[in-house]
Amino acid sequence: MSKLDEIAALLDEIEIIYTREEAGLLMVWDTAQFDDLKVLILTSPDEKWIFITALFTKFSNIPQDEQHKLMYDMLVSSWKVNGVKFVITNDDFISVTAETNDTDLTGEELRTLIDNTVGACDVLATFTPGYAD
Repeated sequence: MSKLDEIAALLDEIEIIYTREEAGLLMVWDTAQFDDLKVLILTSPDEKWIFITALFTKFSNIPQDEQHKLMYDMLVSSWKVNGVKFVITNDDFISVTAETNDTDLTGEELRTLIDNTVGACDVLATFTPGYAD
């Protein structure tokens, strides 16, 4: 059984709805800032790491005169939110990511990682140009 199969079983156990995608397990959330926030659960190729991630826009889509403030706000907010990172990925996306090398997660631990990621997306949306209300 693959690690994603184990995670899917945990999601079923904690009653979180998801779909299987080629890359991983996709969940769609309705939050204070989003009607359809897409959060993906992935594993590393060796299945030793689990990543829960949500992609925003490409960083290069942010007006250049707003990029430095956004980077600063992402850095400061990374210290204020629980268990996640605000990052710019190698392929230029702004992202919220929770990661763990604890691959023997319980349903409660998985729910906490997902909740932290979803909540951090709402925080990031409040100061990312193009997302705030």
